[in-house]
Amino acid sequence: MAEQVAAARGSADGRGGGASADPADDPAAAPTATRRPGRVVVLDDDPTGTQTVADLPIITRWEPGDVRWALDRPGPGFAVLTNTRSLDRAEARARTAEVVRAVLAAAGDEAAGLRFVSRGDSTLRGHHVDEVEVIVAELADVAPVDAVVMVPAFPSAGRTTVDGVHLVREGGEVVPAGRSSFADDPTFGYSSSHLADWLEERSDGRVAAADVVLLDLGLVRGPAAALAAALGAVRGGRHVVVDAETDDDLARIVDAATLAEQTGRHLLWRIGPGLVRPLVGQGARPALTADELAGHVAAADPATRHGLVVVGSHVPLTTRQVEHLRGQAGPSLATIVVDVPTLLQADRRDAEVDRVAAEAVAALADRDVLVTTSRVRVDGHDGDDSLRIAREVSRALVDLTRDVVARARPSFVVGKGGITSSDLATEALGLRRAVVLGTLLPGAVSVWRSADEEARVAPGGQPASATPYAVFPGNVGTDDSLGAALSAFRAAAVKATG
Repeated sequence: MAEQVAAARGSADGRGGGASADPADDPAAAPTATRRPGRVVVLDDDPTGTQTVADLPIITRWEPGDVRWALDRPGPGFAVLTNTRSLDRAEARARTAEVVRAVLAAAGDEAAGLRFVSRGDSTLRGHHVDEVEVIVAELADVAPVDAVVMVPAFPSAGRTTVDGVHLVREGGEVVPAGRSSFADDPTFGYSSSHLADWLEERSDGRVAAADVVLLDLGLVRGPAAALAAALGAVRGGRHVVVDAETDDDLARIVDAATLAEQTGRHLLWRIGPGLVRPLVGQGARPALTADELAGHVAAADPATRHGLVVVGSHVPLTTRQVEHLRGQAGPSLATIVVDVPTLLQADRRDAEVDRVAAEAVAALADRDVLVTTSRVRVDGHDGDDSLRIAREVSRALVDLTRDVVARARPSFVVGKGGITSSDLATEALGLRRAVVLGTLLPGAVSVWRSADEEARVAPGGQPASATPYAVFPGNVGTDDSLGAALSAFRAAAVKATG
């Protein structure tokens, strides 16, 4: 591992790591730009990747008209919600290929200049290797990938990478990712914390740890030209793991990578949410104010000043947040528990959905409503079966949320958890083309609105809801963050409804 870091350092002056001594191959030695990175296309494996940005278009379908709409919007780029984290491996590969082909076809002559970004989880869950392999293959004839730049760090959420080891802050303690609760995921579990070893583990050996280039904090915090040269020296689509401990580190990585790209290098990014903001050229922004939120609530013309919070995530942090919210809110919050074992019984599923929806509609007349799955996690007999169970639960949450929103027209909706928030956006609220308004909590929970209220989702689509929608990751925040999010929306709804 130390040799890999040293080789990466050596690549800045043409030594080691497969670097060439030819100055023409050194980004730092080539003053004339031959390629300018174009628009950023973020393939987001769940909707939580938008939590650090604002004014970013999102599409949840990739028909030619949808992609062209996103390409024609002003700004540095757009996101495509692929929701692959909810799919099994074969489905994720197929969908990733479908999305890349759709974007390339719609972009036409612009395709070669697009900057593709595969956005995954900062706690390392998801189909990282499979999605990267597919994107590299699809770009082979358009813009062959020289290097896959892996930066899962999300410093504001306590996820950092130091000396190639990914670290996670959990319960007030910083631990190697492989020792965190996220590593016990029933579908995407892992044991390695060193990212080179993690890549070998998760790829079943298709990516050898010895082939992974590691770029440490010394390079990241040194001259941009040196980091650019190290990135530019990599060939053949090898993985490059880059350390990052702060948001300033992330900005430096993007600046150096841009230098490398301007000399003709083609980089594919695999990142956590933290790097989305510098990649689209945005600085940190404050959370949406109560007046701004109130304007969006008022525009939706709600029937009640109260809102709906739907929780599907089962990570321990979410469970703590739910418990804290219930204790904080007291009688001002109606809590309705969806019994997951009942949902999984075909003859009782619909009755359970109808019960929860009816109780939520009645309660929204005078209180905010929390709908949460029962907190005991139900796992399948293997990873794919666990995904099947998660999808069945998510479909039930979609059905009841669609019913509640149509009948009660709440002032706002919060979706908690990756699969949950994705399915609520596309299937319950009908969001096909949307825009990120900003964040509900600083650098965390994003708020979406429909950008096309006439757009419909298929199959059996419905008009898109104008209700402001907050995408709340399952693995982000502190114990009181869900309560803070509800308080922010509650204040805005009171302003909007008088």
